[in-house]
Amino acid sequence: MSRILALAVLLSCGLELTAVGKEEMICRCGRGHAHLLPAPVSEKPGRKYARDRHVDVQHLQLDVTPDFAKRTVRGTATLIFHPIAKPVSELELDAVGLVVEKVSVQGATLASHEVTDEKLVIHFKDPVAPDVQASVNVTYRAQPERGLYFRTPEMGYKPGDTQLWTQGEAELHRFWFPCYDYPNERFTSEVICHVPEGMSVISNGVLVSQTKDAGGLQAWHWRQDKPHVNYLVALAAGYFHKLEDKVGELPLTLYVPPSEKEQAAGAFRDTKKIIEFYQDEIGVAFPWDKYAQVYCLDFVAGGMENTSCTFNTASMLFRDETEQLTTLHRLDAHETAHQWFGDLVTCRDWSHLWLNEGFASYYTVLYEEAKSGRDAMLYSMWREAQRVLEKNDTRPTVWRDYKDPMEQFDQRVYPKGAWILHMIRARLGPDLYRKAIRRYLEKQRGTVATTDDLMDILEEASGLSFDQFADQWLYHGGLPELNVSYSWDAGTKQAKLNVKQTQKVSPEVLLFNLDLPVRFWVKGEAKPRDFSVTVSKVEEDFHFPLPSAPELVRVDPDYTLLAKMSFTPPPDMLKRQLQGDVIGRMLAAQALGGRKDAESAAQLADVLNKDAFHGVRSEAAKALKKMNTPEARAHLARSLSQPDARVRSDVVEALTAFPHPEAWDALMKQAAMEKNPEVLAEIIKTWSQRPGDAAITSALMKHLESNTYWNTVAAAAIATFRAQDDASAVPAILARLQKTPQEFATWDRSAALEALGFLARDEKNPQRTAVLHYLTEHLNNPRESLRVAAAKSLGLLRDPRALAWLAPLAATSKPFKDPVRDAAEKSITALEAAQAGPQELKDVWNKLQELQKKSEDMQRQLEKMPAK
Repeated sequence: MSRILALAVLLSCGLELTAVGKEEMICRCGRGHAHLLPAPVSEKPGRKYARDRHVDVQHLQLDVTPDFAKRTVRGTATLIFHPIAKPVSELELDAVGLVVEKVSVQGATLASHEVTDEKLVIHFKDPVAPDVQASVNVTYRAQPERGLYFRTPEMGYKPGDTQLWTQGEAELHRFWFPCYDYPNERFTSEVICHVPEGMSVISNGVLVSQTKDAGGLQAWHWRQDKPHVNYLVALAAGYFHKLEDKVGELPLTLYVPPSEKEQAAGAFRDTKKIIEFYQDEIGVAFPWDKYAQVYCLDFVAGGMENTSCTFNTASMLFRDETEQLTTLHRLDAHETAHQWFGDLVTCRDWSHLWLNEGFASYYTVLYEEAKSGRDAMLYSMWREAQRVLEKNDTRPTVWRDYKDPMEQFDQRVYPKGAWILHMIRARLGPDLYRKAIRRYLEKQRGTVATTDDLMDILEEASGLSFDQFADQWLYHGGLPELNVSYSWDAGTKQAKLNVKQTQKVSPEVLLFNLDLPVRFWVKGEAKPRDFSVTVSKVEEDFHFPLPSAPELVRVDPDYTLLAKMSFTPPPDMLKRQLQGDVIGRMLAAQALGGRKDAESAAQLADVLNKDAFHGVRSEAAKALKKMNTPEARAHLARSLSQPDARVRSDVVEALTAFPHPEAWDALMKQAAMEKNPEVLAEIIKTWSQRPGDAAITSALMKHLESNTYWNTVAAAAIATFRAQDDASAVPAILARLQKTPQEFATWDRSAALEALGFLARDEKNPQRTAVLHYLTEHLNNPRESLRVAAAKSLGLLRDPRALAWLAPLAATSKPFKDPVRDAAEKSITALEAAQAGPQELKDVWNKLQELQKKSEDMQRQLEKMPAK
């Protein structure tokens, strides 16, 4: 799949994940699926609550010097604090993998310090009293495995793009400085970073000074004088191309790697408009001294809303040749919204994460309306709803049973959180909602908040009770599943709706009590008739007096309820619904897709080629795919010349459901004229259905040698060779990767390594030894994701000689989950199973099961990390 398609597949990659689809590129782990996500320090069972705070950290100063060549950092961390209620005899700081060289104390007397796998514990000779301000200075060095990341020529990056950057959420800063690494503590901070002349440094707050230090390095001094939480502390340093702008007196800057300077303007296109819109919509001025955006190479998330300086993944940068398929305004809007929701007010603990992510996701949608209109806004809510419906998750949004905070970053807090706010806004109305949210921000400004804090303010502002709403939607899981049927009683002139709640009720999922809006259009009346009924039982009948049988019935016509709705109006109503609002048209297209008749296929084809909104046209393409009839295939084959690349892409994807010469010919003709590399890559992937076709093999070889932005097309050719299981392509793939590895995105290189291992697995393959050596070379690659891919690929290769390289990796010991070690263990087990005799198979199988569980645990982390 192409980079853009991979975006749509990847669910919780990265720390932000507020949208799905080729055009919904919010906060993903770049455009691919092979990024490694921050691994948890440890997984701990049991319910989670906010930490106890024995001291109030008032200020943090970091003075650090990175060594880019060695990928290490030396520094001094100074924390100023005072005990809160009782004297303290020790200060416990989070620290993983730090070499502590010296500890000193001011305002108290140091007794000793000790370093464990996860902590730095500083003991005081005499307890520090609550009214005493004290500070500790920790001199340390580290080669961080998490939290701070280098991108250097030694790692295979372009020399002119050398950079480092940090990523602290959820609890990862402990890997590069000692700290209180939890969100229920706010403090001011400053960062001093020493770098070679010519590099830039970006951090929180304002730039205090830039001077030459005694060692000849440039010392950049940044100060954040408004309190924020630990995970929002940020540092980026290296070579960047910079753009500047202003919103009033607020400075705006954008930094990209120098090699990406041509893509910078596209990333900066909406920032000013977004901030202006938010200041007006929220009613609270931008709360920080500046706003910078830094695009980071192989960022571990899609974006991260550090206070006053967002860090985004450079792999989201794009060229205009991808047309409507790529945009950064949603990523921009999401991270910018966090400057209010998440930074100005932060969730008190990770169970309330939706207060950060749900708000950022919803305000992204509100900006979508301001930018592109109401249809685009409703379509965004539609896509958010689909993500929730697809998961069928019964865990609550406010959930305390996670083993690691990263389990929280999924659809329950992003799209479902956005929908919870959308339902609140629908209940209050836009003006009262806006007033309540402004009050929430003003009251909680500069503090940490819980869900109850928000509910209390909603009640204060509206006079309405939100107890039941919060209980159903936030403290319990699931969502209502409604089966609705319509009938008309001519004798009583009443429309009847039968409503059944079909969700499985359990301690986790309640029987919902909700208001259900219903709208009827009656012939001869200029305006529709609106009703609202309260659904609270397993099954209920509702009657609506009307002068005559309605021409159209819509349930939830304004799209204000998150529910899995089953309601199919009569055929004549469906035709009228196709002429109505955008959600109604998409629902009608879905309903037609469940039929098999030629008339319905023709209706969908008409929608696909004529509807005014791209989302409806895309839904029609999906419905034709679902229909899966010869007529549907013919309509799709004739509809590839879509002017909107988003719809064209969906038509390509729909045609993959038809392994038929008509579909293949249409796709081949489109490939010959397709100028969009992302759409072309999608077409190439469809060729996996045609192994052994000489014309296809020839075309794949040609595309393998092509040069496009990040070699999207060549990567698609490699993926297709693997899908075809065409071992004859191994020499060409190997040569292509060796020729220009830097020109492939990291996730595509990882996928290509796995393709090589898979395709060369036959022991008679003449390239097997060459592939073995190429893969083992990557086991020492500085990029962790490539090491993981190499370890996995050696298991796919099935060559027992690989055991000698894999064994040391499996034997490594680290105080946190290690994806490289896990991949090596799984590959060793696979290789041993392939070599084992009958008497050994049982033991090997048991080991395989054990390692499979570890792999699944890691995969869940990958799926849930989600973009952010």
